[in-house]
Parts: sequence; structure tokens; C-alpha cells
Amino acid sequence: MKYIYAFVLGTIIVGGLAFVIYMGRSQPTSFVKIPYTQFNGVSEVADAILSGSREDLQGASLVMLGVIPGRALDLEVWKAFLEQNKSPEIQFQVVVIDPDLPGAAELFPDAVKMDIKKDNARFIEGAKNARTQGLRMAVIVPNMYASQRLQENPVARIRENSDLVPLSYSLTAFPRMPEEEAQMETPCVMGPNDRRGTGALGCAIVEAARLEYPKKSKPGTFESLMKLVGDKDYLVLLNPK
Repeated sequence: MKYIYAFVLGTIIVGGLAFVIYMGRSQPTSFVKIPYTQFNGVSEVADAILSGSREDLQGASLVMLGVIPGRALDLEVWKAFLEQNKSPEIQFQVVVIDPDLPGAAELFPDAVKMDIKKDNARFIEGAKNARTQGLRMAVIVPNMYASQRLQENPVARIRENSDLVPLSYSLTAFPRMPEEEAQMETPCVMGPNDRRGTGALGCAIVEAARLEYPKKSKPGTFESLMKLVGDKDYLVLLNPK
């Protein structure tokens, strides 16, 4: 009887270990790269993003810079990010913008305009040609195009249909109390209620934001944090002054 008990116990332990290992491998990596910080200006936020993800930037020929469409602050951050990026090994020689992003053409007048959702195959060809020529490319698009937590979006198609390995950033506002979660631009809803297919990104925002609810905002400052929420996938939370 004791041998049967030992066998069953051993099976349970081995099965439990296998489950833990499987879950560890299947769940996205999540690391805080910028802890909750209050910044005085956009340039400070951009410098923090550069410093917090420098290692990944060095190995990336293609970077997706996600924004909330219509939020000028996001575009200003990425403009500062590109202008303050002076290191030759992580500079970008080509900037592409979504033609439908409000304010993007005015802030990035020299950028290439391309809808990477409609022209995904042509974009892939162009990105591969740029890589061959040693040119690094930054692409400014809505978060729903950039986030690698979402399925069947443009960045997922790039990964599936080419050998390109994009580095993604999703820059977005975040709630500061539970009552604000219902008003999020990208709500945390899953299943049939996730009509836009962006619920996974919204839930990542909520998961990161809830840890910061007890911290008090400081008037006159930007508040931000950045997490690596998957392989080559950064979530940048930023609230204005």
C-alpha cells in the first residue's frame, strides 16, 4: 500500500512541476524597465525609454512605436525619442508613419507615409530592403497595430510572413484608480465582448496600473512606467501633467 501511495505522490509532484514549467514558458515575460516615476518633461520620458530598453534597441532593425490616435503627447514623446537617440548603433535612418494618424504628418514631415495594415506585404518588402542596406526603421502606428500581445494585427503578420523581428512599444494612458478603468481607451474586456480584439492589451495596462494605485500623483509632472510584457514587446504607461 505504501508503494502505491509513494507512486501516486510522485506522479502528483512530477505533474505539478511540469505544469509550473509549462506555465512559465507559455506566459509572456514581464519585467519592470522603468518603475513608476514622475518626470518634468517629455524629453525626460524619452531618455528613460531609451535607457530602459537600450539592449533590445541595439539588436532591432525595425521598431514599432505605438500611440493612442489623436493624443498629441504620444507623438511628442516619439519625436523626442528619435531626436535624442544620438548613438550610431541605435539611431533610425527611416521613419514611417500611418497616414491616418492625426498630427503625425505635421510632426514628422519627412516621414514615409504607409498604411501597414492595408499594404503589409509591400511594407515587409520595404523593411527587408532597408535592413539589407543597413538602414534602421521606426514605424509610428496606433497601439493596436504595434502591440505583440494582440493576434492578427499588422505586427503579428510581419512576424508570421517574414524573418523580420520587430521591437514594439505601446505608449498609452493608464488609470490611477479602479473607477477609471471603465473609461480606458483600450478596455480590459475578453471573449465575445472584445469586439476590437484589443482586450489583451487593455488587460496588460490594467495589470500594470493597479500596482501603482496607492502612489500619489504630483501636480505639474508627467507620471510614467515601462514594462517588458513579452518578447520584444514594451508597454509604456504615461499620463500628462
